[in-house]
Amino acid sequence: MILRKATWSEAQASLRRAHKDKRARRHLFALAVMILAPALCFIYLLWLIGSGAFIFLPFVIPVIWLIRRSHRKQDESALRIAPGPASVRRELTSEERSAIRTHFATQALIYAVFVDRAASEAFLKQNTVPEGREIISRRLHLDLLKKIGAWDKMSQTDRDAMIDADGNWEWPRINQSSFAIEPLRLLRWILRVDFYLPLIGQQLRIDHTVANELVHDPDKVLKGDALASPAMLETGRDSARHYLLRCTAELISRGLEEAKTEEIKEWASRASATLSGNQNEDLLLDGTLVSEASEDQIRWARALAKTRADFLQSAIAVLEGSAPLTPQLSPAE
Repeated sequence: MILRKATWSEAQASLRRAHKDKRARRHLFALAVMILAPALCFIYLLWLIGSGAFIFLPFVIPVIWLIRRSHRKQDESALRIAPGPASVRRELTSEERSAIRTHFATQALIYAVFVDRAASEAFLKQNTVPEGREIISRRLHLDLLKKIGAWDKMSQTDRDAMIDADGNWEWPRINQSSFAIEPLRLLRWILRVDFYLPLIGQQLRIDHTVANELVHDPDKVLKGDALASPAMLETGRDSARHYLLRCTAELISRGLEEAKTEEIKEWASRASATLSGNQNEDLLLDGTLVSEASEDQIRWARALAKTRADFLQSAIAVLEGSAPLTPQLSPAE
């Protein structure tokens, strides 16, 4: 967390809001504790060495381990006295886990290729390539898609787009492919390439480096066996749904969207009125309250929130074995 660049930009945003938002103050306090923890541990280690107490560590550690083990057994015994309902989730076998991880890794690389190509095309639309320089994005992307076995499964439309010469994409295709950034970020998190998933309101900007990194180093997702748990995905899904509902309520209350029923209209008005201007409770979009954000910000956040909620729900189904391993081959499908 300390080495994440985003950690410090988030801290900066919290610092600007600390005088009026208790959530920002809690965030800054947690960050301070996180920074101080390794420093205090290091100071304590120096004290142990300086005082000579470290010579007792080989004896103390086994004792602590035995005590903790004894307490754990007692806790397990207590739980067996009044057992709760059996978990509805079964453990994945090693074969199932490997197949699911390969499925997610392949999907991540496909999304990474489209997002990276979109970034390259957007650059070429707005800039002139210096004489003597060559753009190699297309060649790199084609080689990667063939290497992971995705090329022959793609639609002809998508294959034509990838074969198309660098600089030939039009803005609709660029924008459509760029939107794959959200499922790509989620897949990186599910595969534990990124161990932390920021809130929707903290990820409104497109960062193409997350795609470029995987295109140049696909082993980041192809190797390893780590996977996020269904419970972690449910937390992310529920958070995204919270943003989806809040943004929808705000659009309806402003008259920017028509409510399907009178009950929904009343709900949206109540929700918006309750949270409007509430610095401690209303959701944030890049440091701005939803109630104070622009229409474009709210619509973009809602689109990301819906994509995140739907994608995580489908990923949960895959992890629970209730959905087939059929990866989405492009943002267009």
